[in-house]
Amino acid sequence: MFSDHKTTNKYLALFAFIVSLVIYTLTLAPTASFWDSGEFIAVAHGLQVNHPPGAPFYSLVGRLFSMFMPAGYVAVSINFISALSSALTVMFLYLIVIRLVREWKGHPDSMDIMDKIGMYGGALVGALTFAVTDTFWFSAVEAEVYAMSMFFTSIVVWLALKWAENYDQDYNERWLVLIAYMFGIAIGVHLLNLLALFFVALIVYFKLYDFEWKSFLIMGAISVISFFAIYPFTIQNIPSIANGIDDATYGLIGSLTFIFLVMIAVAYAIYYTQKNKMRLANIIAISYAMILIGFSSYSVIMIRSIADPPIDENDPETVEDFISYLKREQYGATPILKGNNFNEDTQQIDRNNEEFFPRRYSPAPNHLDYYARYNSDWSYFWDYQVNHMYLRYFNWNFIGREADIQDAGWRSGFEEPAYPDNKANNAYFFIPFILGLFGMIYHFNSDWQRALAIMALFIVTGLAIIVFLNQTPYQPRERDYAYVGSFFAFSIWIGLGVTGLVELIKGYANNKLLGYAAVVFCLLASPVWMGSENWDDHDRSNRYVAPDYARNLLESTAPNSILFTNGDNDTFPLWYLQEVEGVRTDVRIVCLSLLNTDWYIKQLRDQWSHESAPLPISLSDEELERVTAGISQWQPQTIEIPVDKEMLRNAFSDDRSYKESIGVKPDTSLPILQNGIDFEIPVDSLDDVVNWRLNGRLYGEDQQGNRIYYLQVQDRLILDILQTNNWLRPVYFANTVSDQSQLNLHNYFRTEGKAYRVVPKNFGKGRDGHINTKIFTDRLENFQFREWNNPDLYLDENIRRMLSNYRFNFMALAMEYKDQGMADSAAYWLKWGEDKVPFRADETNQTLKLLYAVRYAQIDAHEDAIRLASSAQEEQIEDLNSNLDNFAQIEAEFNRLNIEFESARNQGDIRTQREIRPQLNQLQSNAQEYISQIRSLRQSLALIQYVYFQGDETEKAIDLAESVNEQMGQTFPQLPLTKEENEQEISQYGLN
Repeated sequence: MFSDHKTTNKYLALFAFIVSLVIYTLTLAPTASFWDSGEFIAVAHGLQVNHPPGAPFYSLVGRLFSMFMPAGYVAVSINFISALSSALTVMFLYLIVIRLVREWKGHPDSMDIMDKIGMYGGALVGALTFAVTDTFWFSAVEAEVYAMSMFFTSIVVWLALKWAENYDQDYNERWLVLIAYMFGIAIGVHLLNLLALFFVALIVYFKLYDFEWKSFLIMGAISVISFFAIYPFTIQNIPSIANGIDDATYGLIGSLTFIFLVMIAVAYAIYYTQKNKMRLANIIAISYAMILIGFSSYSVIMIRSIADPPIDENDPETVEDFISYLKREQYGATPILKGNNFNEDTQQIDRNNEEFFPRRYSPAPNHLDYYARYNSDWSYFWDYQVNHMYLRYFNWNFIGREADIQDAGWRSGFEEPAYPDNKANNAYFFIPFILGLFGMIYHFNSDWQRALAIMALFIVTGLAIIVFLNQTPYQPRERDYAYVGSFFAFSIWIGLGVTGLVELIKGYANNKLLGYAAVVFCLLASPVWMGSENWDDHDRSNRYVAPDYARNLLESTAPNSILFTNGDNDTFPLWYLQEVEGVRTDVRIVCLSLLNTDWYIKQLRDQWSHESAPLPISLSDEELERVTAGISQWQPQTIEIPVDKEMLRNAFSDDRSYKESIGVKPDTSLPILQNGIDFEIPVDSLDDVVNWRLNGRLYGEDQQGNRIYYLQVQDRLILDILQTNNWLRPVYFANTVSDQSQLNLHNYFRTEGKAYRVVPKNFGKGRDGHINTKIFTDRLENFQFREWNNPDLYLDENIRRMLSNYRFNFMALAMEYKDQGMADSAAYWLKWGEDKVPFRADETNQTLKLLYAVRYAQIDAHEDAIRLASSAQEEQIEDLNSNLDNFAQIEAEFNRLNIEFESARNQGDIRTQREIRPQLNQLQSNAQEYISQIRSLRQSLALIQYVYFQGDETEKAIDLAESVNEQMGQTFPQLPLTKEENEQEISQYGLN
């Protein structure tokens, strides 16, 4: 079966690579995805500057892959980098398992057939299992840095084992030098790769020394010092020192001169140690030089920032700004070993004392409520940060996943699924986990030294990251991608578990057929089964939602407009569309989360972006420094912005006047600026003055009980733009921008597709905005919905939530037609909307479907209304019953603990009170959540009733009420039993 080891190993490694590459290519995203993918593609294609701390080497590779591609294929070419990197990682994982087995079994050519079956089979199972794990597969099919970072981690681990095999040969140090170079290059991708240094240190130690505690601790200290020498010293401190010397010498020794001197010093160290035959020092000097050479990719950041590209985050074109960029100062500091912490007595963050190992440090009100559920930092650390934010992810990858819903748990497959229609509902029946656990035990029994090295890799890429990140509650997205290195290490043990299983069989029955059967069984039970389970929720081959969502938002705006967006998912796909596909480059995107920073405001004020002129911002640099120094108190007041109608008439009708009025030189020949962009209504119909009440954001109350308000920097800039713009350039808010960030301008909003245009006319429509049906439908006709109605297309929870916004637009348009007495048009657009964005089986929130059904009923489209309402009824009743049962259990447990708490209070037992109080807080919080859900479900059932009543299905409506009322009892309000009572309740929801 097996020829010589070199040939067999080569072909099996190639097989692992090809299989995984085929999987990733077939499921590869054809374009940009949500979150960071759109930004990475746009930045790589144009060699621009992405968010701190940057990924310059990734951008260089992305540019290389995309530079000869047509615009429509740029995204897939950069996505393919992840697929290729991931497939190579799988191949190296196979080779790593082979090398680990060789450490104690010797050269494969001297092994018997059973040992070869176990070694090759185990390596293949481990590699292919990792290939189809939930987290790794997710990163393998989109433009992100984690796939390439994992590739560098895998090659570093393999190179360390390669050195271990050749450590006693001449020039063996070249492998260590190559490892250092890999570390240096990987810095330009992601810093996670540096954690593999501890694995390398253990491999080197156990090859050169026999274990003893003294030398082991010295090795540990050296590896820690080496790590800190790279990060933060080399990456952050050397640029800081360079900047400090520049300031101290008044520019006599500039930053670049200092960096040049450092390079000369390293070169001299190499020369001196070589000349004097200082072998170890020479290897260290060469390795450090390799790290610096790899780190030099960061020069791209400053070089490109100086060119002022459209995407230039943090504007790191000076040494000082570059240091801030590397340190991620934009995101603030996170305490790790010492800092302010949550006080159990005050239920607030104690600013007067610092504690060791602070875990509950965020002052956000919702975070404080969450912290109160725990009686100590340790309980929060283990329950939330370790269990919820790591072990849950670990179980997703090796036991099974419950659903793609935020904070969903894990499942093995032996229990009933909570979300049977969710495509991310995957179960592996503990098989990969058991194989990995067995492999870890087998590895420690066979070769504890290399097993300890793998354990170090497993821990530093798992538990150590948990400590470093120190995550707060209510993360905006799942963070499993941060721990992929830990899952990589465990997959090595899965491979060794198969090797150990074959060896176990060999001990009882030395039969190669049984050995082959065991390997085949493990292949089917682990990677094949996992692949089949995970395929549907990792297949992005037909997913065009992100760029279409971005296109629709851009096409909602008039030419030359200013568009305020909310955050990553609002902004990054738009950047991709403008920078790569060249769509609507006249629109100036203003990301509100970045509008709190001075560098971003200056870019918007001073720089063109394609055809978009600089924004009308009146603040000088000095004023910007004051405004961006922090949030400032605000006195609620009425804002007034005059409307110069005569100026608008001239600007909207004359080319030169318009350009001059928005600050563009008259000789600018851009077609988009040839004419002023009016409001598509007569100028005379506009108000003379736009005025509205701006209260600001509520901060809290002072000692007298007076409310304190403040404005964020972004709020002040929005006001400044509105005042300085003089109503010339169209100004829009994306409809995903929060109410607070819309500054209470709702009466002046006109809904145009997916955006609200600020029009100097008080429509008096409130937060829903005024709808001009012609303008609205003109925008809709330019929308794209590629594959959105494909029932086989997998859309994760984030996408499902974002697409639900469209339904509010469709319903609002239909109601406007209804108010105009055009029921047929209302029905047409409701049906059109449902066709473009259909309701899917895996949507857990049925409220929107029922609102849609109500709108159908209100335009007498009763067949469609009843169709939607009846499809949601059974699930709503089941959810209601489940929540009622859970609430009753919590209520009983709360009452029991409360009796114990009162007894402890009466007895003065402080210790027992402190133990019980967090449990009561947790139960009370859970009870409130169930009460809220029960009330929401009851309202949903009232909507179903309404549809039945309006469609003359009176008997169904009454039967539903009687059944639900019996189940709820007297604890909650009863459902109405008549049509009139039901209509009265529905009117209270604002749905009439």
